[in-house]
Amino acid sequence: TVKLTATATDADGSISKVEFYNGNTLIVTERLFPYDWNWSGVTAGNYTITAKAYDNEGNVTTSSPVTFSVNSVVAPTVALT
Repeated sequence: TVKLTATATDADGSISKVEFYNGNTLIVTERLFPYDWNWSGVTAGNYTITAKAYDNEGNVTTSSPVTFSVNSVVAPTVALT
């Protein structure tokens, strides 16, 4: 599970939603503060996440990307002798 959190403010209005993207793929839309989400079931691989914040007037700003890697987990082995 990876927790995604974005901080979004609008000096002359309000934030209507924040979208989280993996590359160009929308993974979730959060409409309520705090703008965070627990992304469960993330498989091994490399990820580039951005957030897009929309205000009450339809303006949008995209965050700088954050990259991270998820390594596969190999469970230990055991044998009873």
